[in-house]
Amino acid sequence: MSDDTLLVVCYDGSDEAKLALHKAARLFPGGRVKVIHVWQSIQSSTAFRYSAAGITGALNEAMDELEASGREAATKIVEEGVRSATELGLSADGVVERATDHVWSPVVEFLDREQAAVAVVGSRRLGAIKAGVLGGFSGGLVHHSRRPVLIVPRQ
Repeated sequence: MSDDTLLVVCYDGSDEAKLALHKAARLFPGGRVKVIHVWQSIQSSTAFRYSAAGITGALNEAMDELEASGREAATKIVEEGVRSATELGLSADGVVERATDHVWSPVVEFLDREQAAVAVVGSRRLGAIKAGVLGGFSGGLVHHSRRPVLIVPRQ
């Protein structure tokens, strides 16, 4: 892997994400990596319904607090991933993206925007019902990305 090649590791702090980060470090030693975490905004899914129903004030304040808390938690997760990647010998920095629809969508956009060589993601192995209802993150990346996606299975 050349010095200018960008590797993107999807990281949520789970055991599967940690395994994916370790695998990326073994496959691309010393590589340049962006650790990315996507968080689902509560406002994106509920704000319109509440404002349309005429509910404001305290509810909007509570939603703003939840939004700030989500952003803060996402930042801490990315910082943990960057620390781990650096300890594994990767040249790492992080990015937090906010999803307003599918959680995989900002990653697909990021991969194209940054012209990433590959995305690395852990596999959660959702059951058929959960995957059908929630939509698998890794499956969304595979089906919608124009960049290679490496899915690291659980061991």
